Amino acid sequence: MSPEDTGESALARQLADAYGSERMQGLADEGSAPQESGFVLLKDGREALDARLALTREAEYSLDLQTFELLDQPSTWLVLAHLMEAAERGVAVRLLVDDWGNDFASAWMAQLATHPNIEIRIFNPFPLRPLWRVNYVTHFSRVHRRMHNKTFVVDNQVAILGGRNTGDAYYEASAERIFLDLDILTLGPITPEVSGAFDLYWNHVLAVDAESVSQGRMRSSMDTLQAEFSELLPDEPSAWTWEDITPIWAPVVLYVDDPGKILRAAGDTSGHLMPRLLSEQSMPEREVLFVTPYFVPGDFGVDLLTELVDAGIEIDLLTNSLAANNMPIVHSGYAPYRRDLLEKGVRLWEVQPTPWSAYETVNDTPWQSVVTEQVTLHAKVWVFDRERVFIGSVNMDPRSFQHNTEIGLMIDSPELATEILDWMEPMKNRLAWKVRLEENGDKEWVEMPDVEGPGAEARAIAHYDPDSTWWRRVRTGLYTFLPIEFLL
Repeated sequence: MSPEDTGESALARQLADAYGSERMQGLADEGSAPQESGFVLLKDGREALDARLALTREAEYSLDLQTFELLDQPSTWLVLAHLMEAAERGVAVRLLVDDWGNDFASAWMAQLATHPNIEIRIFNPFPLRPLWRVNYVTHFSRVHRRMHNKTFVVDNQVAILGGRNTGDAYYEASAERIFLDLDILTLGPITPEVSGAFDLYWNHVLAVDAESVSQGRMRSSMDTLQAEFSELLPDEPSAWTWEDITPIWAPVVLYVDDPGKILRAAGDTSGHLMPRLLSEQSMPEREVLFVTPYFVPGDFGVDLLTELVDAGIEIDLLTNSLAANNMPIVHSGYAPYRRDLLEKGVRLWEVQPTPWSAYETVNDTPWQSVVTEQVTLHAKVWVFDRERVFIGSVNMDPRSFQHNTEIGLMIDSPELATEILDWMEPMKNRLAWKVRLEENGDKEWVEMPDVEGPGAEARAIAHYDPDSTWWRRVRTGLYTFLPIEFLL
């Protein structure tokens, strides 16, 4: 279990000094509603990595990292090096990783877990490890369902959750591809709830000690691992001053799937976060922005969005274009519904695979300063009526809703909603195509102008998925004939 009595830690004292002990405890003060929590958006990938590293250095009691992907890449090694350094200081480190997204050999993970202050568990491990693809024939009903949550909790005082896994593309450290992603840092009373959600998964029967699933000889000694990690630690770590950070304080509700969701039939929605969210939250009244990398609405989703449009609600949906999508097979679950959605009045925007370096001299917006070959949308955030925000790991597809486990926060904050919209709107116009219908019913992809004013007109550039190869279009079309939509 996560430690509860961390109120006297140096991190807790810093937060109390910066924001007030009443704020951190969720107590009411003048002009503030009770049980508000603090939130800081982490929009820049490098900022998101720095936040994790800085918080790791602040830890005294515990560090809990839960991730869907743990990729064998330099940024991951840097995170692990900081976790090792914290463990050497006596911090209790727990690492929970889904087996599908783990790049590291089980024996290596088991060796790392022999450190007295490090525990590692593998979630939903493949029964047949040497030939893991065979599991999709012998154990398909379980192994295709994964833990998609991403959380990071420090001393039960600060948490980070959102869309980012652990790897270079998520932290904007890859020259080949980066993911446009979004995390949120939490302070105050919501953080122990996020910590409790981690414990829920950590203590579940599907979370198995790394040593129990290890196969092969442990080739790296602990001394070797410690030496490798120590070489990665920076001589002068980046500074992190809470006084320079201004959180947004607002009421919030945590939604998290029961990890037992993976063991139950897909049609059994008990313990699912989405039915609870829909039953507890009021419907929007004016407008919605949905941002999702993978969008597979199905007939039910089209009907639901149509009802909203018919009620006078404006809907904008930002997702990946076929050219930008890192999972073309998922695009096959979206493309057949485009025309219906456009005819019903939903506004569709598709992120271009545009190299971000094209925008590096425009201004200091984070997403305009990165040099890479391709960008892919990976953020998952919904904004309702410019007043409420849902942010977490949830994609808008059957895989997130029915099969995988997810986590998210519903935050009641016009200020936070405005910050997200101010970040997303310019990006939507500069890095996305708008998809619309011509008078004759043909779809067209439109490039929006960078600036407003005379002569700033939208420009139609294609009548089929732009910047995509013919083979990718053919392959995606073939996928639409397969009865796999419920798995996407």
